[in-house]
Amino acid sequence: MKLNLKAKVYLTIIAVIAILSFSSLIIYFDVQDLNMMLFWIILSIIVESLLIPMPNDSIGVSVGYAINIASIIVGGPLLATTSSALGFLFRIPKVRGRGYIHTLNLPLYKTIFNISQSIIVTSIISITYLITGGIVGQFSLIPTLLILVFGVVLNTIILSGFLSLFNNQKFMGVWVSNLKGILPSAIAVGTMGIIVALAFIGYGYGAVILFFGPLLLARYSFKLYIEMRNVYLSTIDALNKSLEAKDPYTSGHAARVEKFAVELAEAYNLPYESIQNIKTAAVLHDIGKIGINDGILNKASKLTSEEYEQIMRHPAIGADIISKVDFLKSITGIIKHHHERYDGKGYPDGLAGKDIPIEACILTIADSYDAMTTDRPYRKALTREEAIEEIRKNSGTQFHPGLSEKFISIMCD
Repeated sequence: MKLNLKAKVYLTIIAVIAILSFSSLIIYFDVQDLNMMLFWIILSIIVESLLIPMPNDSIGVSVGYAINIASIIVGGPLLATTSSALGFLFRIPKVRGRGYIHTLNLPLYKTIFNISQSIIVTSIISITYLITGGIVGQFSLIPTLLILVFGVVLNTIILSGFLSLFNNQKFMGVWVSNLKGILPSAIAVGTMGIIVALAFIGYGYGAVILFFGPLLLARYSFKLYIEMRNVYLSTIDALNKSLEAKDPYTSGHAARVEKFAVELAEAYNLPYESIQNIKTAAVLHDIGKIGINDGILNKASKLTSEEYEQIMRHPAIGADIISKVDFLKSITGIIKHHHERYDGKGYPDGLAGKDIPIEACILTIADSYDAMTTDRPYRKALTREEAIEEIRKNSGTQFHPGLSEKFISIMCD
């Protein structure tokens, strides 16, 4: 993807700060033992190469933070910053669909950002370690715990700043979401780094190799967890696609609903985490139709009251399916209530007004607009203007009034 101007300026500032930081470290610090530096560089390259891809493939995580914390304690600012930066520069991770990749076949901006972020974070927290009483080559509890948390906060601030500018999203929402997602695992991985440092201080190189095994085991466990999430999501997505395949009139419906819903959620200034939930819910919102008879779904004439009652069951069926998947539980309410009406005449529970989750209200408008503007077995598509007029007419009855107004303004711009 192409960087926008704000992201380019941010990247330039980050790169300049990194150059200045590293230059200062060279001036004020040195490395007494080059063999030790080479040892930590190799460890850093290994762990950074064992990157774990996240579900959207846009970002990966490693257990490099453990090596970072350990190298600060045993080697000081220059050694730690150098090994961390070179770990990113020379890593060769395996990426799904692309095989093994290296610096030369990555976009230049990603390489610059990763290395710059690494230099800035490592140099700042290693200086913090010294300022707060930490001694290189010795374990100091309070300074170590301090940089363990500070490093995570600093990492997420820099990363969130870039992502918010790159994706035109609000910084606080992106940062809070990243911090909540990364903090527990980063603290656990950083703690492993403390153990590795203690092993090195107490018993030397061999002990580090010994404790490297548990670190890789922790990485493997996390990888299995991520892969399990991917399998769940792939399975549900396949079910959704099979639903669209048996009903050609709804082909592409989920993707379009996702686009409309996200645009509306962003315009309504919902938090980043809510927008992510809406994205997922939009893709899966009709999953409950799997439990509805094909003859009813594809019926070209008007439904009988019994058939309509069957259709009305699909939000509850979908919510029941989703509720069985632990990491999708947060969107169960959105799936279940995306056919509620603002005046309380919707289904399945007849919720009204503020009792309906705001995310479900957004999905209702996006779903209805796309349904109105596409051909169905029982009618031809409305024009864009006719669909907008329907939303205007039903604002305050079928649709949330504030969201209706915002959606109409988006579609009319």
